[in-house]
Amino acid sequence: MRALHYLHSSWEDLTRAGPQFWLGGLRSRFRTADWIEIVVPGNLTAKIRPMTSDFSVLRQIFRNLEYALPTGHVHEQVQAEYARILASGGVPVIVDAGANIGAASVWFHHQFPEASIVAIEPDPDNARMARVNTQHLPQVRVLQAAIGGESGHVTIIKGDAEWGVQTERSAEGCEIVTVAEAIATVPGGVSFIVKIDIEGFEGDLFEKNLDWIDETFLVFIEPHDWKLPGQSTSRTFQRAFGARAFEIFIQGENLIYMRAPRH
Repeated sequence: MRALHYLHSSWEDLTRAGPQFWLGGLRSRFRTADWIEIVVPGNLTAKIRPMTSDFSVLRQIFRNLEYALPTGHVHEQVQAEYARILASGGVPVIVDAGANIGAASVWFHHQFPEASIVAIEPDPDNARMARVNTQHLPQVRVLQAAIGGESGHVTIIKGDAEWGVQTERSAEGCEIVTVAEAIATVPGGVSFIVKIDIEGFEGDLFEKNLDWIDETFLVFIEPHDWKLPGQSTSRTFQRAFGARAFEIFIQGENLIYMRAPRH
C-alpha cells in the first residue's frame, strides 16, 4: 500500500505540478546535502531538507493549493479588501502562524505582493529554513516564537515529522507572541489575513485577547481534533467565530472564515 501511495503521489507531482517539481520529489528522497532547491509551480523556488516532511509541505501548498482562494465570491471579496487597505494608505498584514519552512509565506507574497508577512515558527530548525526561503523577500519577517492567546513561554515537542512540532505552555522556553503583537511589528499595518496551523495550540490562541478577529478579514485555520482526540482543540475557535459575523468555507485541510459583508 505504501508503494501504491508513493506512485500515486509521484504521478500527481508530475501531472499537476510539472516535471521539475516531480524531479525535486525524487531528489528529496536522498540526502545529498543539508538542503536542496526545488522548482515549484509558478517558476518559484524553495529550499528543503532531504528525507524530511519538507517536500510534503511543498505538495500541500504549491501542488494541492491549500491556500488558494476559492473562485467567485471569496476571491472577489478578498481582492476588494486588499485593494481597500492599500487605497486607504495602510499596509495589509498577513500573519503566517506555524510557518514551518516559510512555504506559505512565499505563496502569500506572490498572491499579495504589497502585503507585509509576519511568519511565526517556534522550532529553531524550521525557523532557520523559513529565513532561508524568504531572505530574498523584504516583505517577510520571520519570528522564532510560538503564537498564543497571551504572552508567556512554551516547551517545544518534536513530532515524527518536521511539520508536526507541538507546543505547550511552560515557565520558560520559546517566547509566545499574540496576533496583535505580530501585527504591531508592521508600521501602518492593517490585519488582512491570518493563517493558523499550530498543531493543536489553537485551543490556547483563541482563549483570550480576541480583538484581532474583529479587525481581520480572512482566517485560514487547520483544525487538529483528528490528531488530538479528546482534547477539543477546536472548541475555542468554534466559539469565537460562532459569536461573530463570519462566513465559513472549506479548502483542503483548512477552514476559511471570511468576514461577512457589512450592511
